[in-house]
Amino acid sequence: MLGQLLDGRYQVLQVLGGGGFSQTYIAQDTHRPGLPKCVVKHLKPVTRSPEFIETARRLFTSEAETLEQLGNHDQIPRLLAYFEDNQEFFLVQEFIEGPTLKAELFPNQPWTEAKVIQLLQQVLSILQFIHSHNVIHRDIKPDNIIRRQQDGKLVLIDFGAVKQVQTQLLTMPGYTGATIIIGTPGYMSTEQGQGKPRPNSDIYSLGIIGIQSLTGLHPINFEEEPDTGEIYWQHQANVSPELASVLSKMVLHHFKQRYQSAAEVLRALKDLDTKIEAQSLQPPSFTQPSQASFSQQNSIEYPHTSILSAENYTRLETILLEFVGPVASRLLRQVAASSSNFEELINQLAVHLRVNQQIDFQKKTIFLLEKPTFIQELTVKSEIKSNNLPSQEHQVISDNFIHQCERELADLIGPIAKFLVPKALKSSRQISRAELVEILASHIPDPQKALQFQQHLLS
Repeated sequence: MLGQLLDGRYQVLQVLGGGGFSQTYIAQDTHRPGLPKCVVKHLKPVTRSPEFIETARRLFTSEAETLEQLGNHDQIPRLLAYFEDNQEFFLVQEFIEGPTLKAELFPNQPWTEAKVIQLLQQVLSILQFIHSHNVIHRDIKPDNIIRRQQDGKLVLIDFGAVKQVQTQLLTMPGYTGATIIIGTPGYMSTEQGQGKPRPNSDIYSLGIIGIQSLTGLHPINFEEEPDTGEIYWQHQANVSPELASVLSKMVLHHFKQRYQSAAEVLRALKDLDTKIEAQSLQPPSFTQPSQASFSQQNSIEYPHTSILSAENYTRLETILLEFVGPVASRLLRQVAASSSNFEELINQLAVHLRVNQQIDFQKKTIFLLEKPTFIQELTVKSEIKSNNLPSQEHQVISDNFIHQCERELADLIGPIAKFLVPKALKSSRQISRAELVEILASHIPDPQKALQFQQHLLS
């Protein structure tokens, strides 16, 4: 193909890649001054049957019209032309000069939070636009995001129109070929891997890139919770609880639990920006505790706060050390500086733990308060309710209570709740209400929602 003139105009300079059904080239437009470069995508139908060619023509034209509309966005390449030649189909798009995002992501060289937020905001604004046109990109990855040389803006490329046409053609009645799954392992959500992408499948992929940029790790090296499939990453990044919460929700395993739209994520990031700006205007003050307050790390300062005494601050740091290791000291200082009360402090710390660790952490830390709280009342087994009913651990678990647990858990994590409740009941012959609710709450990714779930069922 090198040197060949397509449509009497586009001269092929380089073959970028492709497979048996399609090829992508860099070409130059010989009809324009300066011979500007362009990208040509070439679809070669797998059969020449009239029915197949006619279907390919219709689908190809439809995809080209969609790309024409999307090209109105400044950060999406414009469609320059599309044509048919000898029953083969060609798309010509604007060539974007600049490096891909992959060239900026180096192993073990994490980005700053500010740079990550800027990345998320730019790409989310593009996703908001394409989703409004009922288009799902399906292959959000660093290779498909270019930092445009002329202005530094991020441009989203490779909408996979040719692949989408192939996928639809291969599912035609009478054709037995395998369906093409569009996407890239590591960046692709579960539902997309099953051939059922949704708009927030793109949000998942972008969240993965955000975590990759914060940790300096490739997605294939991310840790996963074996029971839930959730990504466990916060302990490997220097990240605020607020941004960690946003990213974690972007990449939740079940699509129903994620953000449902790009606009929703943008609002969350805007709130995050506002909070960070407010904190920067009122920087937290630090004071050196007495030498007696520390037994092991006596050179570390802790934030001056009425939430905890110096002694309890040290105890909390020791507890946290069991869960996150050596980063406990830095993490606690960072979170304590932005927390207004004890409950907020514990909830924000829990964001950085594994799902199955969060309830255990909350139970171990609740006794650091000097007076009982509602949470403490729920966890102290000896307490009797004021209406003289038996304590939670001695109450019989009725069918109504079990059904209530299933309903409320299903609202938070989906249909899998109906399997988790019987499994929890079988785990112990003498399980109490409080123990059952605690086990179920450990499956809820959001610590705040897990806590509310416990409070509501045990109140």
